Amino acid sequence: MIPVRHLLKAQTRAAIRLVGTAAPNPSQGSAKPSSNIKYGAAAAALLAATATGGAIALAESKTEESKYRKLPKQKYPSPETPPIHPKESHHSDLNNPPPRPDLPTIPLEEVEQHNDEESMWYTFRGAVYDLTFFINGHPGGTPRLLMAAGQDLEPYWEVYRQHLRGHVVQWMEKYRIGNLSEEDAKKAVKGITFGDMYETDPIRDPNNLARTEKPFNGEPRIDLLTENYLTPNELFYVRNHLAVPDIDPDEYVLIVKGKGIKKHKFTLEDLKTKFPKHEVVTTLQCAGNRREDMHSNEHQIFISPHWVVGAMSNAKWGGVKIRDVLQYCGMDVDAMALGKLEDPKIKHLQFESYDTDETGYCYGNSIPIESAVDALGDALFAFEMNGEPLPRDHGFPVRVIAPGHVGNCQAKWLHKVIVSDKESSKPWKQKSYRGFAPDINFEEDLSHWPPKRLDQAPIVLFQPVTSLVCNPPQNSLMGAKDLTEITVKGVAWSGGGRGIERVDVSIDGGKSWTAAELYKPVEQKMNRQWAWTQFSKTLKLPEDVRKRLARGEQVSLDITSKAMNSDFNLQPETMEPYWNARGVCINHWYHVKVSYHIEIT
Repeated sequence: MIPVRHLLKAQTRAAIRLVGTAAPNPSQGSAKPSSNIKYGAAAAALLAATATGGAIALAESKTEESKYRKLPKQKYPSPETPPIHPKESHHSDLNNPPPRPDLPTIPLEEVEQHNDEESMWYTFRGAVYDLTFFINGHPGGTPRLLMAAGQDLEPYWEVYRQHLRGHVVQWMEKYRIGNLSEEDAKKAVKGITFGDMYETDPIRDPNNLARTEKPFNGEPRIDLLTENYLTPNELFYVRNHLAVPDIDPDEYVLIVKGKGIKKHKFTLEDLKTKFPKHEVVTTLQCAGNRREDMHSNEHQIFISPHWVVGAMSNAKWGGVKIRDVLQYCGMDVDAMALGKLEDPKIKHLQFESYDTDETGYCYGNSIPIESAVDALGDALFAFEMNGEPLPRDHGFPVRVIAPGHVGNCQAKWLHKVIVSDKESSKPWKQKSYRGFAPDINFEEDLSHWPPKRLDQAPIVLFQPVTSLVCNPPQNSLMGAKDLTEITVKGVAWSGGGRGIERVDVSIDGGKSWTAAELYKPVEQKMNRQWAWTQFSKTLKLPEDVRKRLARGEQVSLDITSKAMNSDFNLQPETMEPYWNARGVCINHWYHVKVSYHIEIT
């Protein structure tokens, strides 16, 4: 008997090869993983094959494109820019495997046989790789590796282009076992048309700058973060691990189940009418914000996105308290919050979302039960963002908001809530967001998952104190006629509900400092300082700088900041002491280089 996992894998592979070429068959009906989620034709075919044993349904999409793909009104117009990826640019030598005449030529038919957990071979531009050892090493989980095993990676990487940064292929070369013939290399990419799960994604504001396109991950222009205390919805950074599901709010169902409670199903209307509405202003930040800082030739990062600096935003969220819903389901949340009731079966609140990958594997994460039942914790099942229904990119119709926690814990497009004695087993909890010691790297340690000392790599739950100079903009050239002073503006935040007590700024790279003025228009109590603090300071230019400008010289300033939170923790100057292979919890001084010239207007 063939194991179920192999049947599902075979069905998924069959769907991938047929996506975009098969015609609709009305007799097969419309097979979907869930009736309240709509997918594009290609994605629906792939998922239907996985869910129904190979039957591919290409029913016409009912998505109202005008509703979901309308370009938002541009509050912050910017000039048109050339395409991020010019045609053919990814075929540079950077991503081409080097010639290896010393290796054997392996027939494509042989490669195709290595397509399960016991043996995973891949081809890419004529090279053959054995990555069987990597079965548990991929940060995004095993299913996608199995999906592509025995095949060429080019069609997959054409969608997931974050792999095409050169260092990924360079690492794979260590596990190269052979070459394809010229004929087989051409044949390898001809048989596969990879379905695009992202064809019904919403259109984003151009000032939300893409770091990866599929899945979309975008950060706002950082100079806009001080324009408003609450980040406008269209500028709020977007962190998507998978494609954005298209959910009918009238058919939405939230399932709450698990240890010590009675299972309930809630519609969106149930949440809005059965429980009091609560609002909270809180900042969200991706655990990997500023990840690009940690990537270099000496220390490479093998997880995306490589955020530059802007994966942090602030909003007012509206919804219902998680503790109220748990209480409705039978949990004594007051006794648990006060420590009067301790149940070893109730330790974590797991979340599973409606977004899935091509194999039907859904996103998931979890938070400690203490965070959910705390009467002062403000944890929500949110359905509003800045007074409006959640945008699709931010979890419409319902998402988790767990103030003070790292962004990835706050699951979007929430489907299931499970009370458990264990953390979520999903890779986004167990693999992707751990803080490893500086001597641990991906190439030798994390790719051979699990590493020997996983106990020394805690999962990120709260983030350290940080601050970012937003204005003047990074790498700007500005006029200096009659200039005697400059104004520095930025944002500061600390995870875990810790407040910002002071922000110091410097215009000479940190040689001298002075305290900035702080701005926080919302009142939040001790250990509930969920929202960021904005800062500003007008500084006089040093006399030597003014004289150089007067002589017509171009002068560069190194502007930076360091914040101190309510625990008196300060940002470190450099990243070397805490460099980590996942690129998380990055909070060393952020330097902004600005040049001034008297002739610039």
